Amino acid sequence: MIALIILAFLVIAYLDAPGLWQKKEWRELAVMGIVWSLGLALSLGLAFHLPVPSPAKMLARFFGPVTSWLTRLIG
Repeated sequence: MIALIILAFLVIAYLDAPGLWQKKEWRELAVMGIVWSLGLALSLGLAFHLPVPSPAKMLARFFGPVTSWLTRLIG
């Protein structure tokens, strides 16, 4: 499973990165690298049965105050 995850991420990088490099889209390449690295780390963490934090909890923690502020503003 781990080899398949690594192979999939390498294929994604092989298909996407050269085009961004040739077009000199450095910001997009940097963002792709960051998102790619996070996705690889989370995928490998799940494959190794490590406790991986839930993105839903992080989003709820971030958007909770925004939601309550909007509710007070509108309501």
